[in-house]
Amino acid sequence: MSYEKGLIDMGKKFYIVLSVMFLFCVILTGCQKKETSKIVSSNKTWYLFQDQGENDTVSIKFLKDQRAEIKDITNIDGKVGINRFNTHFNNPQYVLGRDGKTMTFKTAKQDLVIKLVKTYHENVYGKHMKGYYVQVGNENYKFAYITKRDKANISKSTKHESQSISYKQMANHIIDVNQNTKPLSADNSLIGNFYFSTIIDYRRTDGNLTINQNGTYQMTLTQHSAQKLSDTTDSKVVMMTTVESGNVQSLYGKMYLTPKNLVTIDYYYHGQNQNRLLPKEVNLKVNSKATGNQIDRAKIRIENDSNQLYLYSSDFTVRTRDNQANTKANLLTKSDSAQTSLEDSITQTKDYYDQYLSNPIASNADLMQLVAAISDNNDKKVGNLGVNFGDQYGTNLQPSDYQGISVSGSKQPLMQYMFLVSPSAYSENGPAVTTTKGKFLIYGSLDNKLFLLKQPDKDSTTVTWTMVKDFPLTVPKLKFSLN
Repeated sequence: MSYEKGLIDMGKKFYIVLSVMFLFCVILTGCQKKETSKIVSSNKTWYLFQDQGENDTVSIKFLKDQRAEIKDITNIDGKVGINRFNTHFNNPQYVLGRDGKTMTFKTAKQDLVIKLVKTYHENVYGKHMKGYYVQVGNENYKFAYITKRDKANISKSTKHESQSISYKQMANHIIDVNQNTKPLSADNSLIGNFYFSTIIDYRRTDGNLTINQNGTYQMTLTQHSAQKLSDTTDSKVVMMTTVESGNVQSLYGKMYLTPKNLVTIDYYYHGQNQNRLLPKEVNLKVNSKATGNQIDRAKIRIENDSNQLYLYSSDFTVRTRDNQANTKANLLTKSDSAQTSLEDSITQTKDYYDQYLSNPIASNADLMQLVAAISDNNDKKVGNLGVNFGDQYGTNLQPSDYQGISVSGSKQPLMQYMFLVSPSAYSENGPAVTTTKGKFLIYGSLDNKLFLLKQPDKDSTTVTWTMVKDFPLTVPKLKFSLN
């Protein structure tokens, strides 16, 4: 065999080996499980949501035969919801895209198409979520399942039923904290008003604590909406204010706060006007021999450490402050601000609400807050359209920029107040107005009636206002309840 022929034969063999290796790599790559295949083969409940999953949330369970159970629910981990079926009222089938990133669910009204973007994990109200950032249409969503639940979140899911009472009755149920107290010495460093900052269930919280020489205390906490611990800016949305009163007790050589009364004032928070909050409910819990212990919280104690006062509680996540030596507790700082008493907090909330009723809409922000509050009590709908205050909303609108034209061609009266909000997933194909920042429902009010802006022709700037039927702009009733 010649030298040249030997080289040719070796070249052929080398080419064959390379071809086999290339084919093997192709087969191996093709056999690797794609992201969407991993998702549908998992025995988990997945949640499709925006923001913190408090509105317009969808749960998805993957079944056999390439079908899925899809439900519209109120929040993450919600058990009750409305099923999305196919045209035959069965659980819809799904199709996985060849790119390994797209899932299409064949639902009746419109296909639900989810496209994976990148991995995602977050702690949402004590639920550890893991999954993906995704796109649904032109909207950004989160698509994830629960990996574990924090204990604090589990304990709060087992709430006692509260009973409605009248405002006038509430004061009769407040426990007198001045009975059977043990006064503190006049020179005790605990006496006075203190300020502290902490986190409760991922909510940045402002705290005020007053300890009196007669051995009583009061603590007021204002909780803002939940956010990541790593966020550098505090949320402005106010979720609730709690006012707690009780006795200071010396136990085990330490000072403990023993609660007797707890008033919780909940606020409407979707589309909230922070300059003029709308209270939703006032609830009273008490600890007494007659009722038992209704106030469910961890022990709170106060200690002096290196001439600094610290508040300890396993319910609180510590927010360290400048010059804080002990980073395992919440630093108490002396304050000149006196608190509103627990009794007065109830009275003032009622008086404030009554004043609110007399003039509920005086700005764009007022209108948005009121409509959002009414929609919260109406299955997140304004009229028959779903709204998503968990996405985008705003009040920076001028009525003169939205001159409506009637069917006859005449100018309509200008609105008095306006706001815009993202539509829910089911309302995207409705009368939403398309802007450079997405689709929005634009609402206005005139003579205490609500109107919706519509665009008769999508390729024209002509708009018209139509009244929203069966949606009176009535302030929701303030509830008073007792546990």
